[in-house]
Amino acid sequence: MSLHPDCTAYMRKSGEWAAARGLPAFWEMPHARAREVYREFITTSGRPMPEMAGVEDIRIPTRAGDCPARLLKPAGDASSLLPVIVYYFSGGYVIGGIDESEHEARRLAARTPAIVVSIGYRVAPAHRFPAAAEDAYDALRWVADNAQRLGGDPNRLAVAGCSAGGGLSAIVSTIAATHGPRLRLAILHCPWLDLTLSQPSIARYASGYDLDREFLDWFVAAYIGDSGKAGDPLASPLLHPIPAGMPAMVILAAGCDPLFDEARLYADRLHAARVPTTFVEAPGMVHAFNEITHLIPAGARLLDPVHTAIRSAFGAP
Repeated sequence: MSLHPDCTAYMRKSGEWAAARGLPAFWEMPHARAREVYREFITTSGRPMPEMAGVEDIRIPTRAGDCPARLLKPAGDASSLLPVIVYYFSGGYVIGGIDESEHEARRLAARTPAIVVSIGYRVAPAHRFPAAAEDAYDALRWVADNAQRLGGDPNRLAVAGCSAGGGLSAIVSTIAATHGPRLRLAILHCPWLDLTLSQPSIARYASGYDLDREFLDWFVAAYIGDSGKAGDPLASPLLHPIPAGMPAMVILAAGCDPLFDEARLYADRLHAARVPTTFVEAPGMVHAFNEITHLIPAGARLLDPVHTAIRSAFGAP
């Protein structure tokens, strides 16, 4: 599949941005410096920030201590309880955070509409596997227990995320299917579901599609290290059975993404397990395009079926 011209233009401009600052590839930087560069690029990129009725930084207790989170309440009629979405940021378990992903969390809040709780889970290499998965699940349980106090509907609880955040959404959905809480929906944008990097699209789009193989290897080395746990259920849900009790799924896959095959295969396995699943393919798009539609304008309309499926799952028009 060929890249959409908007993706080609975006990659050229982002390359020029990095070259003007004398930056090497992300995987050639120290982890802390890579986080700084990514944060600068995203937060200065002119991203849209939908208006919210309320934005509050909170702390959520987990087994590892308090976890930072951001509570987003959309503008509009507040006379009824809204769905609640627990959101996990992208960044390969190494970069990214609440601030870097706020525009994406706000988009979900505004377009659903829903209360969104964005989770600042721990990142590698300071916090290796399974720290992110543990934080993600502990935070979900707390939000479920406190949904009504936050102004949300505890019977319309969802998880969502992009890339590594999409993988975490699948992981906590699997745990919750057996141990609770009950989820209505999981929203997976360009999810990373197989940290063994064994799917064919990893090689098909290994270079020149914005998420190079070297970048993925760098993420795995930082998060998994030498533990040999890349295939663990808390890292690679694609490689393990689909349990009974899974929530409905909305999966977005970018056509020119090294992670495309795992998204497609996961959707197929969910269908086979009779899990209500909406699979949305975005032809010609690069990985995580949904987070940068202000830089890839053609990607914006490709999100419409995702928003429609989310509203339908929550029983909204």
